Amino acid sequence: MKADPQGSTDGMPAWAAARAELSEVLVGLTDLQLRTIVTTRMAPAIYLLCVAGVAAINIYLSVLVFGYSLTLGLAWTLLIMPVLFVSGVVVVRVALEVILSIFRILVNLETLMGHVVTLKGQTETIVDRTEIIELPRIQFWKPRRSRKNQDQDDGQSDADAR
Repeated sequence: MKADPQGSTDGMPAWAAARAELSEVLVGLTDLQLRTIVTTRMAPAIYLLCVAGVAAINIYLSVLVFGYSLTLGLAWTLLIMPVLFVSGVVVVRVALEVILSIFRILVNLETLMGHVVTLKGQTETIVDRTEIIELPRIQFWKPRRSRKNQDQDDGQSDADAR
């Protein structure tokens, strides 16, 4: 979906598109047999929740360190906390992308299996037709005679001709 400057997506306002997306996710969540994959639609929300969780953990640890000492709290907040936050976000991002890649592979495999079933049905009808028609058999692996045997055979045929 592409958004235009007015905030609409594919001809509908942004709020309507968000509402439609949310309703699709909620319908997918009620699917108890897990036939529809909603994880790909929920990925942005999951990512934001995980980033907020990493930030909350860092802030909580910073408050704890400030409780021990002002100097340690400043060192934690200025040096360690940014590194932990960025590394936490990277780990969350990589994990989420791996999970999404697995889901994409699954969807592509399902599509491929549909094509395989279609092709199988078509080739079975071709096989049925070729059993009715007599087709010549072609032998691709004819044995080769050695050059010496071929020359002797040629000499014998010349002698037989005389």
